Amino acid sequence: MAQITESQPFLYSDDPTVTESKDTLGQPFRRAGRRHIILTSFGVAVGTSLLWVIVLLLCRTKPTPTDSPSSNHTAPSRYNITTGAHLLSCGKTAREARSQGCRYDILLNNWVPAPCYDQEWIDEYTEDLSWGAYADISMTVKLSVEEMSERDFYYTSIRDHINHCAIMWKKQFWVLYEKRNAFDTVIANPGHTEHCAQYLMDVGDANYTEPTKTHMGFAGCWVRE
Repeated sequence: MAQITESQPFLYSDDPTVTESKDTLGQPFRRAGRRHIILTSFGVAVGTSLLWVIVLLLCRTKPTPTDSPSSNHTAPSRYNITTGAHLLSCGKTAREARSQGCRYDILLNNWVPAPCYDQEWIDEYTEDLSWGAYADISMTVKLSVEEMSERDFYYTSIRDHINHCAIMWKKQFWVLYEKRNAFDTVIANPGHTEHCAQYLMDVGDANYTEPTKTHMGFAGCWVRE
């Protein structure tokens, strides 16, 4: 029996010496094993935590495609097409404008210095056949270009207003795309662009019936050497 018990150390034995021997030898082993497990678990936990910290830091510092320009402090400043250009003006009256060689531009509804008078865009504007100015709100008294250039204001049709904004946007694009050396202050004015954008958004649903009251003005001309 003793041989059987010794050959099967993991079976129950009623021999006190065998039990004592097992207890004496097993306790340090169990303690060491438990300590090893604790240290290993602690090391894994620390390592995993450090790994997640590194991943989170990399994610925070790496820019994403959805970052907006306002949040990117290294983004370049907004481009200004007037940088490096000097301004020509036409004065404040039709007489002054003529004396300075300015011409009345029916697309701009402004006197404009000669370098910015663009016949190509005026021709495209008038191709629509909606252009024209009238002395009265009923649009019964049509004005000549000469008369338009002398009046404080005149009236134009809703269709003409739409055509004006559309051609102005075309002109603005080509001025920017071709980096032209001369361009008028109307297309360089954000206020006019905002006006045309809002008008085109509203005109379809607003059911406008009255013509547009258009004020004659004096535009400048930005020229780059």
